Amino acid sequence: MSQTISNGLFGAIGVTAIAYCLAAIGLNIHFGYTGLLNFGQAGFALVGGYAVAMPVMNWQWSIWATIPVVIIASTTFALILGIPTLRLRSDYLAIVTIAAAEILRLLVSTPKAVNVTGATDGINSFTDDIQNSIPGFLRGKSVPLWEKQISDYEMWVIMLGWFLV
Repeated sequence: MSQTISNGLFGAIGVTAIAYCLAAIGLNIHFGYTGLLNFGQAGFALVGGYAVAMPVMNWQWSIWATIPVVIIASTTFALILGIPTLRLRSDYLAIVTIAAAEILRLLVSTPKAVNVTGATDGINSFTDDIQNSIPGFLRGKSVPLWEKQISDYEMWVIMLGWFLV
């Protein structure tokens, strides 16, 4: 029982750590190199996440086919937000970007959007393509990682995520 709980906890923490690392890299690029304080990263993550999940769940697209949709949606959001706001001072830019991220959060979590965005629950259970893309050397095996046993799916998600980081 404790092995199952610790494996599930390890998988959840690993994936969450990957998401936080990707967000930190984005903040480092924006704030670290340019000095502009931008809180819109949550809005960009929201746009990217829903740009993947909505076509997969609503129109049965492949996850891999949504990559151009994510790029186009995030770029469009960046242009809509960036063109009018980049002339602002850094403190006003921070206010506008955090407001944009909050507006997007409120739009997708409204109860009227439950059929499209899942409202406060979000969209889930669209990972079949990722599970089917597990390489043959991992498929159907559990991988020992220190004293833990990681399933093939968990190991593939962690490897893919750390490759992105």
